[in-house]
Order: sequence, then structure tokens, then C-alpha cells
Amino acid sequence: GGPDWVAAMEAGSSSSAVPHGLSAKQQKLFELRMRMNEGRKMNHQEVAAEKRRSADPAGEAKRQRELNEQKKQKRKAEAAEMEEEEEEEKEDRNSWVTLEQADGIEKKKAKKEKNKAACGWDIFNQDSLHKAHKKRLASVKVDLESYKAQKAELGDDVYRDANSLATGQGYQPPQEKVESMVAELLDKQEKRNKFSRRRGENEDDGVDYINDRNKHFNKKIERAFGEYTKVIKSNLERGTAL
Repeated sequence: GGPDWVAAMEAGSSSSAVPHGLSAKQQKLFELRMRMNEGRKMNHQEVAAEKRRSADPAGEAKRQRELNEQKKQKRKAEAAEMEEEEEEEKEDRNSWVTLEQADGIEKKKAKKEKNKAACGWDIFNQDSLHKAHKKRLASVKVDLESYKAQKAELGDDVYRDANSLATGQGYQPPQEKVESMVAELLDKQEKRNKFSRRRGENEDDGVDYINDRNKHFNKKIERAFGEYTKVIKSNLERGTAL
């Protein structure tokens, strides 16, 4: 009889531990033999499973469905666990926000909400018009002394009624105020022009679109395939394509 490790290999021992006292060559041989035994065992299991499937197709199909369901439930449980871990991690990150930071965030949010730009038809509502009026008044310098002096000079004509014949007479605004108003109106017009970012159309460009969306799509196509279709387009325009 040979050594114990040879007997263990021949018997197909399920233990994967390498016995002590083996040379490098013997150790390599032991590992190879154990892999062969493992492969033989898996082949026997597969043959038995195939035989079972042939003998009882319905039962095997049922077992396969149960196995698939188990795998599905396992994946679902793993996904739920991963989602829960992500939620916990998110809560941990949020808990790092200090009270000071939270207060700063709330202030920024309130300021943003207060100065939120109106869009669409909202620009015509009373609240937006009032905000615009206050914003324009912020740049107006009030001269109370001049106002009081002119009020005293006009006397009762300051407050006129429907029967007054002095309309357009009396008060004359200072020239610098008129210039300030003109500058403010010009500044407003300039801002309005800058706000519109729509690019003008070049009259020399050919029209190959039916609307803005189609125009945008055609530009994308031109960037991708323009160099390949240049000759074809030229021939079509000249009428020499055929």
C-alpha cells in the first residue's frame, strides 16, 4: 500500500486541506487529483439531475420555478437592503449639517423666494408690478427740501381738482431729474434687449426647415454628416444629381 495521502486521493476525499510533509511535486499532484475528484462529483450530480428531469418533466419544471422564485426573492431582498443602506447613509450625511448651516440655507431659500423672477403671465400680476415699481424707486433720489419749497410756492394749486385750469403749469421738474429719468428708461430698454437671447436670422442662409425644432434637428444632422453629403447636396441644387 502507498502513503495515506495517495489513499485519500484515490478515495476522492472531500477535504481540500493539503496533508503535511509533501514535496512540491506531491503537493501539486494532490491538488490536481482533488480538482479531478471535484469535477467528477459535479458531473455525477448533473447526470442525476438530467435523469430526474427526463423521468419527471413536470416535477423538474416545478422545482426550476421554485428555484427561480427563490433567486428572485433573494435579489429583491438584496435590493431592498441596499436601498435601506443608501437611505441610512443619506440620513447620516444630512445629520452632519449643523444648526448654523441649516439657518443659512433657510435664509438663502427665503431670499431666493423673495427675489424670484416672474415668468410667463405672472409678470403682469399686481405683485410683480409692485415689485418692479419698488425696484425702480430704489434708484430715485428724493430731494425733500426742493419738494417743500415748490409746494410752498404753488400754494393751493398743489392739489388740483377736475375744474382746475392750471393743468401742465406751475411745477417744472429740474433738468437733472429729467435726465435721470431718461437714463433710467434707456437702461431699462437695454436690459430688455439683453434679456432676449433669441438669435436673429441671417437672410443669406438657405431655409431647409419648417419650424424651430426641425431647424435645430437639421443643424445636428449637418454637424454629423455634412462632410459626406456636401457633394450630393451641391448636385441636387445644380440639378445634376441624376
